[in-house]
Amino acid sequence: MEKIVLVGINSQYIHTNLAIRYLREYVKKYSDKKIEIYESNINNQLLNIIRDIYELNPSILIMSTYIWNKEFVFKIVREIRKILPETKIVLGGPEVTYNPKDTLEENETVDYLLVGEGERVILNFLEKPLEETKGVYYRENGEIKYNGDMMPIENLDEIPFPYLDEELQEQNKILYYESSRGCPFSCSYCLSSIDAGVRYFSLERVKNDLKRFLDNGIELIKFVDRTFNLRKDRYLGIWEFLLENYKEGTTFHFEINANIFDEEVIEFLKKVPKDYFQFEIGVQSINEKTMENINRRNLLGRLAHNVKEITKNIHLHLDLIAGLPYDTYDEFKKSFDYVHELKPEMIQLGFLKILKGTKISREIEKYDYKYVAFPPYEVLSNEFISYKELCKLKNFEKALDYYYNSEKFKNSVEFLLKENYNSPFDFYESIADFYEKKGYIDIGHKEINIFNYLVEFYKEKNLKNYELFIEYLKYDYLLIRKPGVYPEWFQSNKNKDKYQELVQEKNYKSHREAFKNTELENFNYNILENKPEKVDIFFEYLKNKTVTTIC
Repeated sequence: MEKIVLVGINSQYIHTNLAIRYLREYVKKYSDKKIEIYESNINNQLLNIIRDIYELNPSILIMSTYIWNKEFVFKIVREIRKILPETKIVLGGPEVTYNPKDTLEENETVDYLLVGEGERVILNFLEKPLEETKGVYYRENGEIKYNGDMMPIENLDEIPFPYLDEELQEQNKILYYESSRGCPFSCSYCLSSIDAGVRYFSLERVKNDLKRFLDNGIELIKFVDRTFNLRKDRYLGIWEFLLENYKEGTTFHFEINANIFDEEVIEFLKKVPKDYFQFEIGVQSINEKTMENINRRNLLGRLAHNVKEITKNIHLHLDLIAGLPYDTYDEFKKSFDYVHELKPEMIQLGFLKILKGTKISREIEKYDYKYVAFPPYEVLSNEFISYKELCKLKNFEKALDYYYNSEKFKNSVEFLLKENYNSPFDFYESIADFYEKKGYIDIGHKEINIFNYLVEFYKEKNLKNYELFIEYLKYDYLLIRKPGVYPEWFQSNKNKDKYQELVQEKNYKSHREAFKNTELENFNYNILENKPEKVDIFFEYLKNKTVTTIC
């Protein structure tokens, strides 16, 4: 009996591959074929993965190929061919199916390429003779053959729920889910713009699936719908169901278009428990000429209004892309300051990638794009922004992750900006330059050092109100956890007798547990009430948050 192994190589350990699970369950439902999945990530040793696959000894090896794993996959199949010469090697996924004939001609180790929507293609490939199968490129008598495209699945409900019960029990993994396929928009840099139209799983089916996630206590479920909030009756129906079945400790992540929310939706979202929903919003740029060129439409006033209305309880990620047409370094600065003003939990800075088949891939000469010839095909320069400027933005991204996206410097950096900078961009640019000058930019850092470097930066730049800044930094430092080590700039001055009294009032099982989960510190400035007075602040470290009280 044939042994079929379906391989997913993820970008990180915490990710799960949704596509291979759909394929496995679809084949299981509609045939007697058995598919075993093997999952790893690009951080695993290549030789370990090759050995694992060898020990599985598949007669058919099918590998899912994406921008993040393409080079990894081709290295694997070249070695697998040497040690399992009889194994049929099959590739699918967006990175091998744009020019499938060329891919097959250039890679003799690959026997077949699967093109199009995978479920029906893989089922027919496994069940039918090659000459009757659509969506498959193969070799016959030295020629590459293709029998035409397989029609997309009209009724998505025929695709089974992708996860096994035991997979729902795994901890520390992000689970991915889709309630629709396709995208109605035509952003020039995105592969989703190639496929026209949107298809939906039924609302009843989606609710049943989401109930399974909720019943199993999954911590993070990421919807991969390209734009989740397209049909109001539908997405509100899903959100209302989730609100009715709220479960603390679970978060649902959606990619949404914040321009199209009306007041009814805004009022509904205000009722959602904090951090139950997480939104990723693609701003990309606020430059009108850029937006027009990439086929995006941001209504900046409405977008800002909608984001500010929901920011109290919805965890927000706002995205920007560097390297787009007409976006100079200075124009990118304007986009960043606009997004920063909205105060999302995370600002995700991406760099344009020239993906085959997209509109932007046909504009390489027009805008003098230089880009990396291998995955991820990232832009090096264009006529609007230089390589040097993009390198500066790479350093900027690291500083942004340290001092904004980590959410560990909310109070101290906000104070620093208010007192010393007119533009948030200028601060992150300046501290990124400081990191590069000091040799800090390309090495990993302990958390305490990231605090220390900010103090060093503050002193070197001779910024205003240093002593008050240190009070804010102390507060941020204590918000993270009870300190095991106090840095040199942190002069602790707590009232130990008062701390003993406060701890005794808390209902902890033991003094040891109480001291482990609390702290008291004296501040020369009342940060919580913004008053110039000395106060004692008590910190209580709960499971998912730190509670602070003036004592």
